Order: sequence, then structure tokens, then C-alpha cells
Amino acid sequence: MEGPFAYYGTLIHSRSPSEIEVLDNTLIIVNDKGKISHIYPRFPTEDGRSLDGIVPALINHPDACIPVVRLESPNQFLIPSFIDTHVHAPQFSMRGLGQGLHILDWLDQITFPHEAKFHDTDYAKQVYARCVEMGLRQGVTTACYFGSLHTPATKILVDVCLEKGQRAFVGKTCMDNTETNPEYYREDTAEAVEGTREIIQHCRAVDEKGDVVRPILTPRFAISCTPESLTELGKLAKEHEHTYSAGQGIANQTHFCEAQQEIDATLKQYGEFSCEADLYAHYGLFDRNSVLAHCTLLSEADQAKIKLRDCGIAHCPASNTTVGGGFMAAPIRKLLSGGITKIGLGTDSGGGFSCSIMDAMRLALIVGNAREMLSGGKEGRLKLEEIFYMATLGGAKVLRMEDRVGSFEVGKQLDAILVDMSDPYRRESEHLDAVHTMLDGESQTPEGIRRAWEKWVMTGDDRNLAKVWVGGKVKKDILGSR
Repeated sequence: MEGPFAYYGTLIHSRSPSEIEVLDNTLIIVNDKGKISHIYPRFPTEDGRSLDGIVPALINHPDACIPVVRLESPNQFLIPSFIDTHVHAPQFSMRGLGQGLHILDWLDQITFPHEAKFHDTDYAKQVYARCVEMGLRQGVTTACYFGSLHTPATKILVDVCLEKGQRAFVGKTCMDNTETNPEYYREDTAEAVEGTREIIQHCRAVDEKGDVVRPILTPRFAISCTPESLTELGKLAKEHEHTYSAGQGIANQTHFCEAQQEIDATLKQYGEFSCEADLYAHYGLFDRNSVLAHCTLLSEADQAKIKLRDCGIAHCPASNTTVGGGFMAAPIRKLLSGGITKIGLGTDSGGGFSCSIMDAMRLALIVGNAREMLSGGKEGRLKLEEIFYMATLGGAKVLRMEDRVGSFEVGKQLDAILVDMSDPYRRESEHLDAVHTMLDGESQTPEGIRRAWEKWVMTGDDRNLAKVWVGGKVKKDILGSR
């Protein structure tokens, strides 16, 4: 359904990193702009009146025909859709290769040869269409993308996201250093900067307000760039600091303190700096608009500077524990305890093995358990509330979109997922052939709904994501008109 519509049942969203809110027996109304216009928690329906008849009066349109869908609590509930804060779109077609290699070896042997294929725009169209479609199928309605270094291919990624309706931050990866990038996969400094300008102009031309697609400045990491290109990217950040509104400029992203091999190479190449935080800050790429991917090996000074500058962090537990040369478990508990809450989840793509944020949530839980053990109990494990927060509202905060998406509030866009935990063996329809843990007498009480939510977090998959909306428009629909 598109246009004005309403759902009645259970809504679950994050209020903070440590707290979810369960809104049962709730009426949510979405207007024809795809925004949430009304939320009525615990809305009474005992008087026998039809909700279809009540809703028009509630929104002061007595003659309107607004359908209301009743959810089957506790096995069905609405959640905010997922936000992937770090994903390499070109690596979608190489995911799973090179496991066990150290990060720089993996780039040289696997990644760079593959990304070089994207000089072929026909190939780019094929891969990017599949990448975006799969993201939406997995409930990812906003993604923060690294493209390849090819400007034409990156424009195609912008166009695909806009066409298919996935919110996206799209960056042309900058790689101009002749010493650290292979000859077949690098560009001149002028090309890197001009290509970035073209992506900014293209995004503004096809979506001036940035409602769906926005550009993002993307130095791959410092060792792939020269001081000249970093300087120019910093100038672009300053030039566009108010592009979308006062204080709402063009974001920037990079890989940050990802692996010891990478950190050592960075500080050797940029010997005047003692840490990566100071390096990026020097070039104007370390602030509230920054998305720092990985952050697995942070010093106390790094953490303090991230908090001071209000940077966002993209936690990528799958890639951090499979590619890079070790079990790189990001210190998420330390960050949260230190007051850093701009933390989202990233699938990473090629460096991991799954494009599912649900997998990322569970892996974040496992990595948190490992940090607790490795720290001798000094760092407590993560809770389900916290991994759910990172997948939704936390990701929105990283991308500075929390005023638009990430939770259920009047005035926000309906970027949402209908989760269906119905037993597939008891359904009339056979479309839902999921393998989640069956419900076992869960009731419509808050405790019963909580149990259903926990089972979904830990055992569900994309087949439980029955509907996916972006701005009130359906992007996936398993249940049809139900």
C-alpha cells in the first residue's frame, strides 16, 4: 500500500542504546508523503467500531478511504528498517573471497583486481542493480557506499539507488598515491578530485534536496591517497558544509584504525602524525560528518578525539573477524560507556561474508562476548537492545539522519519493516518458509512480545522481513495484500 494508510498492532523501536520501546495495540498512520502523521499507543478498539471508519476522522478527512491493516501480535510487529553504515558496492560480487589474508595482501591480491573491472559500465550496472536489490530484500533501506575509483560507474550507482528507492550515501573512492596503489588501479590527483566534484554535481542534479541519494567524500584510507588529494577533499568538505541545510554538509568516510598492518603503514607514510585521528583532522576530514569504518584498534587518545569531534563509527564485525589478519574485535562497550553513541553496523561486503544486517547484529553480540573474555571482564558484553540500536537508530545518527529515519516518531519518514514470525507450518500461505525458532505460547503481553522479538533477533532471517517500506513505499512484499 502507498499513499495514506495505517497499521494497528505492535511497534518496536529504540529510544536509546540501552532501551527499546514496545508499543502494543498501537495505531500508526502514514500520510501520502510517506511520513508518519499520527501514532496512537494502546488505541482502544473494544467498542466494535471499524478502524477503517475511525481513521479518516482522526486525520480530519472524513471522506477519505484509508485502509487499516491489523497485525497478528505477538508474531507480527513493525520495526524501523536497517541502515548499513559501511558497504563496498563493487565488492558485492566478490564477497567471501580471500578469507584469512592480511588486509593489505587481501587488497592487492583480491580486491583491487576485482574493483578494476568497474571501468566497464555494463558490468557496473549489472552488479550494482543486484547489490541494491539484495540490500532492500534484506531490509537495508539506507546504505553508505564506497564505489570504485571510476566516476562513470559511481554515477551509475547513484542512479540505481535512486531508481530502486534505496536511500544512499555514494562516494567515488579516491586512490591517487603511486607508491601504494597498483598502476592498473589508481588515478591522478586531479582526476580523483574532479571525479569527486562530478559525483557531487550528479547527486545534486538528480536529487537536489538529497531526499534519497547524497554524495560522500571517500578517501579509501590515508595510505591510498597523497597529501594533495586529502587537502583537496578537505577543501570540498569546507566548501559544501551547508549544502543541504545550515550545518548539514556533505559527509566523509574512510577506513580508520582497521588493522595493525594498516595503522603501521599509515604512520610510516605520514610520519609527522602520531595517530590517524590527528592526520584526518589536519585535512578537515574528522568531524561530525565523518563515518569511520572499523575502529578496531583505538587508543585512548583516538577514542577521546572521536568523542570530541562527534564522529560516527561503522562497526563491521563480520569483516573484522575474517579478513585482516586476526580477530579484530572493536571495543564497542568501551565506546558506549565513554559516551560515544554515534555507532552503526556495516556489512562491508567483500571483507565479510554476508550482506545481512541481521547477521551483523548477531556477530556484534559474539564479538562483544569475546571482548568481555579478552578484557578479563572489564568490558561487559553487548545486549540485544544495543545491537538493535546500532542496526537502526544508531546508524541513523552516524549518518546524521535521525531527524528523518531510525525510529517511529510523528514527522519521520516511514522507513520500516514488517517482521513476521508466524509458524510457516500453520500458515495458509506457503510464501513464508522461514527457519526461525517457533513461538511457544508467546502472548500479547509485553513479556510475550519481548520474547518474540528476542527470537527474531537471534534466529530470524530475510524471510521473516515480510514487508519493507522506504518513505511509505513498499520495496518488498511477501504477504501481498494481507
